[in-house]
Amino acid sequence: MRKDLIMDRQYLELFKQLIRQKTTHEPQHMPEHDRCRDLLKAEAEKRGLKTRIIPSYPYPSLLAGLDVEALNPALMLSCHLDVVQAQDEQFEPQIKGSRMMGRGTSDMKFAVPVFFDVWDRLKSGQEKILLAFTFDEEIGGNKGIGYLLNEVGLRPAVCFLPDGGDNFQIEAEEKGVFHFHVKTSGRSAHGSRPWLGDNAIDKMFAIYSGLRNEFPFVYSPEQWTHTLNFGKIVSGDAANKVPDACEASFDLRFIEGRTAEEIKDRVRKIVGQKGEFEPQVVGDNFYLDMGLWCSRMFQKAAERHLSHPMPIYRSEGASDARFFTPYKIPVIISKPVCAGHHSDHEWIDLESISTYTDILLDFVKQVVDDNE
Repeated sequence: MRKDLIMDRQYLELFKQLIRQKTTHEPQHMPEHDRCRDLLKAEAEKRGLKTRIIPSYPYPSLLAGLDVEALNPALMLSCHLDVVQAQDEQFEPQIKGSRMMGRGTSDMKFAVPVFFDVWDRLKSGQEKILLAFTFDEEIGGNKGIGYLLNEVGLRPAVCFLPDGGDNFQIEAEEKGVFHFHVKTSGRSAHGSRPWLGDNAIDKMFAIYSGLRNEFPFVYSPEQWTHTLNFGKIVSGDAANKVPDACEASFDLRFIEGRTAEEIKDRVRKIVGQKGEFEPQVVGDNFYLDMGLWCSRMFQKAAERHLSHPMPIYRSEGASDARFFTPYKIPVIISKPVCAGHHSDHEWIDLESISTYTDILLDFVKQVVDDNE
């Protein structure tokens, strides 16, 4: 294991610069996205990479490689640079011992210096690799990876996406995600004479009852099944007034066996004529076959540096990996030692990044050699 990898000044300083950029989706921080993209472009070009801006407004992506027009690279290294909201102090990276703390340390700006370090250490095969930097994963990913696959037509043989599998695990399964909004309408009346009105909340709870019958409560992580969260409801002005409008937002996660379109159609039927139904975020579940060539290749690389296989992990959450599912493109998902994503205590272990980068470099060499 090399002890100096991410602590090398050029990679550490790049990492710190990225953390300081407030790439949230608050309107006042949108210029930070441009500055971040410019920084990545400069870092790539000083290494001799060509760059290409994909104009997927309002969240352009950046591609970097020796051939940024090629649609079928052997390997795509992908990460998102947008982050969720945080306190101002979280955008000033702090190092205590081997940990770096700050917004985006583990989710997932660490990937940028790792990718560039792997590129710098490669002796051959760079023409088979494409770097993809996106800026909208935290709000759905449709203008980032979704756009690159569905509109640009990128079809890598395999993608490496370090957005899960914390602590040297392989994330081999993710639930599909379906966020949707429902509106119901009624007629207002005085609360003492509800028969003169038509309660929009009652209609919403009738819809919720149908949804809950289809997707029952889950009480334990051992129950690997569909889950439904009634996340938000807005209605009513006063206790003594029958509400004439109600809006609610739901988060439905689903497992293999049902596609996103099947789930969407089923929810639409449950809502029926009782309300207005608006799909928002829709994504298939993700599954990695551990018997595939790339899965075996990554696991062997991990064993060479960890002296044991990486544990296999499945996640209730979702990532950009779901966009690859319809195209049957395998995605390898794994991270160094880290924790606290989206929290006030987000951190990553810098020493573990050294081993992690050695594993990734080993894997990348195998992929490019295998595609001679």
